[in-house]
Amino acid sequence: MTVEPARTVAAVLERFGSNFSAFSSAFNEGQYVLWLGSGISRERVPNVGELIGRVVEHLRFNIVEGKPGCEYRTALDDVMRLAGLMPEELASIDFSIVVDEWPLKARVISVLVTNYARVLDVLVGDDNPDDYLVWTGLDVPNTYGSPDLEPDVEHYCIAILMLEGLVETAVTANWDGLLETALNELTPAYGSLVRVAVSPDDFRVVGRRLEVIKVHGCAVRARDGEPESRNALVARHSQISAWTEQPKNRLMRKQLELRYAARLTLMIGLSAQDENFHTVFAAAAQDLARSWPISPPAVVLSEERLESYHQSVLRTTYGPTFEGNGTAIKDSSLLGAYGKPVLLALVLSSLTDKLSFLIGREIESIWGSAAVKQFQTDLLGLRDLAASHADPFDPTALKYPEILEFQREFAARLIDVANLALAVFRTGRMPTPGGGRYEPLSDRPAAQAVLNADFPSKQFGRFGVALALIGRGLTSGQWSAVPGDSRAAGDGVVRLVTSQRSARVFFVKDATTLTQLELEGSFDDSEGDALIVIADAEPPAQTRSPKSRFGRDGKVSAGRFSVASNITNTDSTDDLYEAFKLAGGF
Repeated sequence: MTVEPARTVAAVLERFGSNFSAFSSAFNEGQYVLWLGSGISRERVPNVGELIGRVVEHLRFNIVEGKPGCEYRTALDDVMRLAGLMPEELASIDFSIVVDEWPLKARVISVLVTNYARVLDVLVGDDNPDDYLVWTGLDVPNTYGSPDLEPDVEHYCIAILMLEGLVETAVTANWDGLLETALNELTPAYGSLVRVAVSPDDFRVVGRRLEVIKVHGCAVRARDGEPESRNALVARHSQISAWTEQPKNRLMRKQLELRYAARLTLMIGLSAQDENFHTVFAAAAQDLARSWPISPPAVVLSEERLESYHQSVLRTTYGPTFEGNGTAIKDSSLLGAYGKPVLLALVLSSLTDKLSFLIGREIESIWGSAAVKQFQTDLLGLRDLAASHADPFDPTALKYPEILEFQREFAARLIDVANLALAVFRTGRMPTPGGGRYEPLSDRPAAQAVLNADFPSKQFGRFGVALALIGRGLTSGQWSAVPGDSRAAGDGVVRLVTSQRSARVFFVKDATTLTQLELEGSFDDSEGDALIVIADAEPPAQTRSPKSRFGRDGKVSAGRFSVASNITNTDSTDDLYEAFKLAGGF
């Protein structure tokens, strides 16, 4: 089954607002568990085809000509029988030349990829360990466990979603440590915040809010020589088929069954073709069955098309109700997009959703639901304009590596400007230039965050209002916007630009953070191109001179816009927008 692919962030967001709106809302409430596979790391570690080619070449290269019963030639023959070649085709292959020059290479590798677990189960003589083709043929320590591997867009986005409290658990079949690296880069609290579960003993670690469950082992631990970590690397067919029945995996299996049965599932980059996953899903469905119709969907697949093994997952999950409803179930499950655009869209969507919720709590009792809707619409406009910059304007003009680099630069800028805005708003201090940290808006879904007495929900609601006002100006063509950069502290969190004027905008929650911002030297009150947006009412002591109703007195000085005060002094969203323009000198 296929759907029209959604290959840009904007296209995925459009899908979130239509067919997958129930999914999007539930995700932003923290209802989904992520199940991750090799697809999220495909641009950082070799794909399965490349790895299988490496294994075949390793065996070919090590053949000792003239050695009777050469273990490498014997193993290569065993592997080639899995390729499904006709006898005459197999006989035509010249094993003296490198695999890359074989005329039948593409066909051989494509078939072996579908049998990768059986390929890796081939034994290489009696003197080599059973996992020889995994450990040595794939070169696990350097391929998956290398400390030089850098996280990609997917890993950083997942890390952000976890730090924002929207994903508590990420189950992964991947050996690499890229998600853990991304989390460690983004938060200094990684060690006390994240539990990485590879072995049964890891589940005894308590007090950590987030968890990464590594079903098939961890190459980083194996590289570092941790006991049993090499043996815990699961890839061979004999391991996968016996995995669910082995006593040492019983606790891991039960943990997975619980998460699949009790929570909703979003699969990203996971083919779900391994037998042990299907056994887990079937056992979970026995414990707590899903019935169609259901909203939000129990399983969502970040894929462009459904393969047979995906359909098997859906059939297992929905049980008897799949019959007669298969088309509707598949329509509800297939997002039609791969990991990068989906995860970037989820980050933008979730941050917008949090601020929209907080706007509603702050504004509805003052101006009513219509005003809330207007602000939320304007905020969505800001989100969608940001999303329009996530992908190249004309991807056909770029090569694939250039597109990847474009997306990575967007993700890096997004992390930097979000952290810049939130750090300045909360503390009045600039974050470490280019520090790569991420301070979440809240560490749990918004409806839960507001229950914490220490969470500044009113101030964040007003912050959302200010961003909505900026969004309104952007969508109406009043100004354009240039996002800030932590390496240029004086340029503001965002710069609003018209043909006549440019204003550096800073957001702070109250007078205390405003004072700190000025002490930091980020702006001077005599600078007429600065606009300071304060969430709370600015106390009289902070007013340097009498000001007009909307915050300007005609003198050259930094503009001030108190969201709270201006909401009190105006009667509508339109009046507030005019007040904001006047305060900014627009």
